[in-house]
Amino acid sequence: MFGIGGQEIIIIGVLFLIIFGPSKLPQMARDLGRFVSDARRSMDEFKGELLSSEDEEKDQRPKRKR
Repeated sequence: MFGIGGQEIIIIGVLFLIIFGPSKLPQMARDLGRFVSDARRSMDEFKGELLSSEDEEKDQRPKRKR
């Protein structure tokens, strides 16, 4: 994952635990999860809008004779 191994992830986790303390980590994890969920939902809505506008453009184009 991004060139980071298991040991590096453990070290980062321990640093977060030392810096923020055990009481803040669950709230931070919830906030991060909400952010990721909202970001994914926004991206899906944006993709849907792009695809629907693309379909509308195809419908409005004049048909070519073959």
